[in-house]
Amino acid sequence: MKTRIEVQFNNNNVNVADIEKAVKEDIKAQEIRINSLANIDIYFKPEDGSIYYVATKKDDTTVENKEALHV
Repeated sequence: MKTRIEVQFNNNNVNVADIEKAVKEDIKAQEIRINSLANIDIYFKPEDGSIYYVATKKDDTTVENKEALHV
């Protein structure tokens, strides 16, 4: 079974999978391997489409974005 989740706000639809993909691409652009991460916390602000994240690596260091991502 596949699940598709969309956030709807002010006539805008954003697929949650697209948010996750944008975050993972940003992390990879920093030359960090996704399999080196223990978890990723993603924060989406639908009012302006901003995406922020904090990723914790397996060695307990963190990676985060300073500027918002958008999809």
